[in-house]
Amino acid sequence: MDEVLTQTKFDILRKRLSPTVLPISEISKGKAEDLLATSDFPTRKNEAWKYTNVNGLNKLLLDGESSDLTKPKSITKSAEKVYIINGQVSKDQSDVSGIKTSWVELPELHTEESFDALNLLYCTAGIELTFEETENKTVELLFENTTNSAVFPRIFIQCNKGAKGTVILNFQGAEKNASFINVSTFVDVEENANLSIHKIQKNGTQSFDLQREYVNQAANSVFTINTFPLSGRMTRNDLVINVNGSNCETFMNGAYTLKGKSHCDNHTTVDHKVAHCYSKELYKGVIDDRATNVFNGKVFVRKDAQKINAFQSNANILLSETGSVNSKPELEIYADDVKCSHGSTTGQLDDEAVFYLRSRGLSEKSAKELLVKAFLGEVLEEVDNEEVSSYVEQEIENHFSA
Repeated sequence: MDEVLTQTKFDILRKRLSPTVLPISEISKGKAEDLLATSDFPTRKNEAWKYTNVNGLNKLLLDGESSDLTKPKSITKSAEKVYIINGQVSKDQSDVSGIKTSWVELPELHTEESFDALNLLYCTAGIELTFEETENKTVELLFENTTNSAVFPRIFIQCNKGAKGTVILNFQGAEKNASFINVSTFVDVEENANLSIHKIQKNGTQSFDLQREYVNQAANSVFTINTFPLSGRMTRNDLVINVNGSNCETFMNGAYTLKGKSHCDNHTTVDHKVAHCYSKELYKGVIDDRATNVFNGKVFVRKDAQKINAFQSNANILLSETGSVNSKPELEIYADDVKCSHGSTTGQLDDEAVFYLRSRGLSEKSAKELLVKAFLGEVLEEVDNEEVSSYVEQEIENHFSA
């Protein structure tokens, strides 16, 4: 039996959180309570958290103090929109037809992750999106964080057999906002379905953002997720994809721009359980000042999962001598008839390329900006939604002009 810890950092944090008012079963509540009773904040001894320290969570005031935020910019014109303001669904501003926001009971806890258990017990909003067979629509969830508060949405996305859907997760916070954003997203992509998720994380400079996506793919499905951490004090993304059927395609892309003392950690796991599947992963970032980036990508290929093509790449550019990168791409292969590769590179901008552009009349700053845009452009080319790619490209420009 697990030993119950006497006083944990989770205990200190929980004293400042308000329990969820959403209905959860006693079974789920008991599981979550038991998990947190035997857990503490992860430390460097935990390999998955070796380079990411979350102790700063207990230094956040979470006092509800307001900060200025201009009207958040919606990325798409035609999408159905749901506004989540400081963690609460705003039904007055949202188009919630066909989108479930009221619950008889939230689904049970199915993970052993302590921050997911915390999300369940202190959930501020439950949202379920369902894409039917004949549908091809786009839904944008727009999260506005204007107060220093806990934002704990729990999101369920169901893409039914033969359906096609796009979900935009748009997180925005005032510049000096200091929220704790803790998101759990559960995704089911059924047979012959095609689902794309675009996640933009433009949080306040003092905010902590911990997010997890748990994805299940059925046979002949296509799943794409594009992740763009653009600002925030600390950002951690955990992506877990179970490829449960054959002839699946899985695409994971990410672009990040870090400066100041920001810290970004992207953890991805793709588990190929059956044969004849394809996955491709491309994460690229630019790190300036004293910012830190962490990338840990793992691909599993099970014994019976023959004929798998899996490719993984992480590339980074350091713009300063004080920035740092910790990159660890991994392959764990138990089948013998596969094509798999992984790679990681970290370097600086090419001085000769900068010199060439300056010789053509560009300033040093403009030359570097142009090279950075070209470097990250490879990721944006993978985004099939023009409104999303244009928005992110503009935000990258704003990042370097600030």
